[in-house]
Amino acid sequence: MNDKFSDTPPANSLPEEKNATPAQDPQTAAVLPDISDTLKAPFLPHVNPDAISYEQAHAGVCVHIPGSALMSSGDELVFYWGMNSSTTPLLISAATANTTVRVLCITYNFIEYVQYGLVDVYYEIYRDQYLIGTSPVLMVTVNRHTPVTPRQRERKRSMTRKFSKKPDHNRF
Repeated sequence: MNDKFSDTPPANSLPEEKNATPAQDPQTAAVLPDISDTLKAPFLPHVNPDAISYEQAHAGVCVHIPGSALMSSGDELVFYWGMNSSTTPLLISAATANTTVRVLCITYNFIEYVQYGLVDVYYEIYRDQYLIGTSPVLMVTVNRHTPVTPRQRERKRSMTRKFSKKPDHNRF
């Protein structure tokens, strides 16, 4: 009998994916732990994440990546600020929950995708090219314009009146 699907290779002879996760690769799943439960969200020590101003975003915002006891030297940290990502290996020998394993300075002058409004900030940990953990997401709000308080508005009005050019009627 002539079968039109006879040229399909058997299922066990298909090539393996290079970027398989431990869940897809049963041999590695037993070796690599899922450390997501031990990871903490990144934090901004000197900035209110609910109101990052335009000036702060362009001057630079420091983001601290907290450690985990299950991180090890040689793990790869992939940090995400919205659609931007940065990859770096961890060089520490022993991390704990109280250590900071990486400090990044994000400035809108040097990133490819400038985003305003709500921005997701998180990181992933890879070991031997396998994803072993994802941190909780920190939602930050980056304002396009600085909020103007009533006091700032009044100061602006008084400065405008004080330094505005008045016509000189005695000139001609």
